[in-house]
Amino acid sequence: MTSLPYDPGVIPTAPSPNEGESMSFRVEGLPPYKDRHFSIRNKRHKIYGRFKDLRKIAINAMNGRAPFRGAVGLDIVIHAPELESKKSLNDYMGGVMDTLDGSSGVEFTFLPIAYEDDCQVASGRNSFIEDQKCFYIIEVTFLQDRLNGEQNVDPNA
Repeated sequence: MTSLPYDPGVIPTAPSPNEGESMSFRVEGLPPYKDRHFSIRNKRHKIYGRFKDLRKIAINAMNGRAPFRGAVGLDIVIHAPELESKKSLNDYMGGVMDTLDGSSGVEFTFLPIAYEDDCQVASGRNSFIEDQKCFYIIEVTFLQDRLNGEQNVDPNA
């Protein structure tokens, strides 16, 4: 039984990934894009399903680990016949970055998945490959185990 009309994510049960580790996963369809006018985190947004699908797969890829507290690298490869009209690779990068961190708004609060805040993304690459199939691959690399003088912490300590 849940008291929220959405899934806020999971509370971690394992320590954060270690510096130098990475994870990679594939998601069917196009990634969520950054929308500066209406949050993709709002269940009324037309691409909310993309946001939700990416969160679910990323949560599974983290396997119960706490979000990383240091600098991360984020690489995205999009396979599709074409990009959506008026959407750039940077729009998709922004949407993915927003999906993998934590966030809150008037109607929602989402726990972070891979990192606490998208400002932790210190490097990234995005590319498009024309393909009849539509999917994308994300690789998150955990680069530096400190950010602003903090250490990664075990959530069970």
